[in-house]
This record gives sequence, structure tokens and C-alpha cells, in this order.
Amino acid sequence: MPQLTGAAQPVALGGGYFIRAPGVRGQAELRRPRTAGERSRSRTVDDGTTALDAAFSAAGVTEVRQIDLSVQPQPSAAATTTLRSVDGRQDALELVVPDLGPETGQLVLACDEMGVLTWHLPIDEAGAVETPTTRGSGGTKRFRIPATRTAPPPPADSRTRSLLGVVGRKLLKVLVYPITDPVIGAVSEFFAERWEQRHRPYGLRDFSPGSFRLPAGAPLGDADWPRLATGPALLFVHGTFSTAHGAFSQIPDAVFAELHARYGGRVFAFDHFTLSHDPARNLQWLADHLPALDLDVDIVCHSRGGLVARALAERPASLGVGASRVRVGRIVFVGVPNAGTLLAHPAHMVAMIDRLTTALNLFPSGAVAETLEAILTAIKVIGHGVLNGLDGLAAMQPGGAFLAKLNTGNPPGDGYHAIGADYEPVEEGLKALVAGTVADAVLDRVFEDTPNDLVVPEPGVFEVDGSGAFPIPEARRLRVPPEEGVIHTTLFGHPAAAARLLDWLGARS
Repeated sequence: MPQLTGAAQPVALGGGYFIRAPGVRGQAELRRPRTAGERSRSRTVDDGTTALDAAFSAAGVTEVRQIDLSVQPQPSAAATTTLRSVDGRQDALELVVPDLGPETGQLVLACDEMGVLTWHLPIDEAGAVETPTTRGSGGTKRFRIPATRTAPPPPADSRTRSLLGVVGRKLLKVLVYPITDPVIGAVSEFFAERWEQRHRPYGLRDFSPGSFRLPAGAPLGDADWPRLATGPALLFVHGTFSTAHGAFSQIPDAVFAELHARYGGRVFAFDHFTLSHDPARNLQWLADHLPALDLDVDIVCHSRGGLVARALAERPASLGVGASRVRVGRIVFVGVPNAGTLLAHPAHMVAMIDRLTTALNLFPSGAVAETLEAILTAIKVIGHGVLNGLDGLAAMQPGGAFLAKLNTGNPPGDGYHAIGADYEPVEEGLKALVAGTVADAVLDRVFEDTPNDLVVPEPGVFEVDGSGAFPIPEARRLRVPPEEGVIHTTLFGHPAAAARLLDWLGARS
């Protein structure tokens, strides 16, 4: 088995694969991944789950090699580190793999001992992420993977991991995909939009106690609208990478049933594009598909879905929705980036995706495989330098065009309620993930010292500069403290959050 000696020279793993790991001692083993069938027959799942297999298959991604690493960091006095991560903040390993040609995209998914997952794009000789215009023809591709601090692994039964079953191991998965998808075409600025058209289409669906967790909810038809217009209705709007059935699946059965009863069964959900269309385009689709009758709605929304809800409540006429047709009463914002999130900046989008992928692995919720498939689609687009095809993510950028327009003026906000969380990681791997440096495992370098739920700054859920609808009064807020261990994707499963839905929604005075 190839040995890592702490030296800076490349170590041959076989088959044209090399690794450089200055400052690190241990072993590296290159192996072909087991097939999904082989894993399903095994008593232990150590390198992939059925959700991971399903997402890779749906996204046209194939795992070609896996590198298992058993490492111990070299004492700092003896270290000869010469490699830094792409962001320049961490010691790094460098993996060199065969270049499979211009028609094949390549990625690396890294997993550390604590189950933290990070995505890595090929880099050029200068250490910058390759783009289609900078790719060379040297026959190899390089990946820089941060050498996160080795920590004692958690007990084997301490977590149920949804993507990787590994515990206490560091591994690298080398992934490939066709640049031109056989169905939706080449990766370009329209790739995400074509993918959403095929896999995450717009739709309005019934949301009932028996169907709200099912992907195949009954679409609303002409006969449903008169019923929804007979009294206040409840609308659910999901967030980025998600769907209605995935985003709200953690709401307890009893809570959902009570809400459904309070609104007389007038409960529905809006599925929409979250990658390629900004909230204004989402709302335009909604305007084009609403019937010519008046609706009175309350809204429960998660993450970016709250920006869609606000656009409907605050600026309907400018987006083609007549104010007399849709009256918005109460809105419950759950983890909504009303003031934006720095993770939507192009420089931090991969960091956002890393956090959400790790959340899927360590804190599984909703439709795991479906969410990962959307994440893979975004990674492909980012890797090909066509960020203008991700308008839905860019809409959350502080100071961006969409939020700059939304967060001006003096719209009504008397019915606004909000739930936000401050999450403080206690696991060593998650500390390193949010810190972006092994030297400081407390500071979240993206959000600096601002409390956040891993994705959205907590203050921006409740307070927005320039908008007359904010701040939301303390009586209509729920702050989930760090010790509760609640992150962006698990807010609806928190008992206090579920209780607030019942406190705030239902009969109006």
C-alpha cells in the first residue's frame, strides 16, 4: 500500500493516479468502488448508500475510483507543507487523476473522519479553479482537498448517515459525468433551467395530511380553485434545491393535520424553479397560472421560498399579480434570507453546497436523493463557469439586483412572523467546515461572527435595512439557540418551531 511520508513529492497510487500530501504521514489506497448491488448485499455500508447511488444515477454521475486515506498529521515542527487549499486558508492534499478528455467532466467528493462532505473542482497550474477557457491538455487534472484535522471518530452507531456510511475514515471519490447530457444537452448557462424543466417543473399541488410528504401530489385543477377561494387558504413555498414534499416533510403529523383542519382543507403548495429563475420569475409563473378569482392566503415558507412569498405580498402589481386577486395575510418565514446570505456570492457558492451536502449526510431530512441531484446540477454549472445560469441562487446575494429592489419602500409587514436559528457546531469536522481553516475551529469565516444556521445569517431573518416591513417584532419571532443543534434544513423538525406554526396560523380576528 502506498505510504505517505510527509514529503512534498507525488506518491504513485497506480493507474495514473498520484497524491501529494506534504506534512501528512499514513497510507493511501486506490480502489475501484463497489457497485450499488455489491453494497446492497453487504452487511455494512462503508462507501455509499442507496440515496447516494440514486442521486448519482439520476444526475448521470459515475464514480470511477475511490482513495482511502489513513493519515496522521506530522508534528508542526517537522512539517514541510507547501500546498494550500484553493482559498489559501488551509493545508491541503493534491490529487492528480487522468484527464478523460473534453467531453467528460470530473469532480471529487471528499469525506473526512467526521462525515463532512466537500466538493472539489479541477484546478489549473496556478491553483485556481479551471474554467473552459483555462483548461490545458496535459493529460491530467488536479484537485486540492483541505487536509482537515484528524479527530477521534464518533461511535459507530452515533449517526445514521444518509449519503456515506463511513465512520472515522477519510476518503476521496473521483466522479465523472458527460459534458453533454443525452436528454437536456450540454452544460451551459441554460443547463440548470433545462434540468429543472425536466426534473423540478413548476406546479401547484394539493397539500393534505396524507400527501404532503409524497412526491406525486395531486395537481390543482379547475375544480379546486373555487374551493380554495371560499375562505383563507394556507400556501407552502419551499426553498433552494428542494421541493414542497421535501422541504416540509419534518412537520409533525399532528401539527400538519391541525393546520389542515383550521383552514378547512384549503391547503396547497407551490413547486418552482430555485436554481435558474429568480423569485420574480417564479411569481410571474404563478401569476400566469392563477384563475380569475380572488384568493386570501397565509403562507409558510422556507429559505429562498420566503423571497417568493414577500414578492407576492409586497410587490404583486409590479410582477403581474393584481393586488385584488391575491391578499396575503400572515407569512411565517422559516430560515429565510430576507437580508440575503453571503453564501450566494459566486465566491462562496461551493461553500454553500458543501454545507448543504454535509447536512444531508449528518442531518438527513426530506427527499435526500432528490436534493443531492439538484446539488450535483448546480456543481456542474459552477464547474463550467456559467454562473449566469444560476439566477435563482444569485437572488439571495446581499446587495444583488433582486434583493435591492425587494428591500426598499414601506410595504405592510403586520402579518410577518419568523423562525431563525443560531447553530454552533460541536463536532470537530463541522467546526473545520464552517471555519475554513484548521487553525481556527470556532470562527465562521464566511459569516464572520454573525450567528447563523449554517446557510442563513440569523439576524437577516428578522431584520432588513431599507424595508418598512422590518424588523419583525420580538413577539412574532422564534430564535432557536445554539445548544438546540438545529440547522437550516432541520428547522421544521424542532418542537418549538412546530408549536409556533400553531400559535401563529389559523383563525383570524
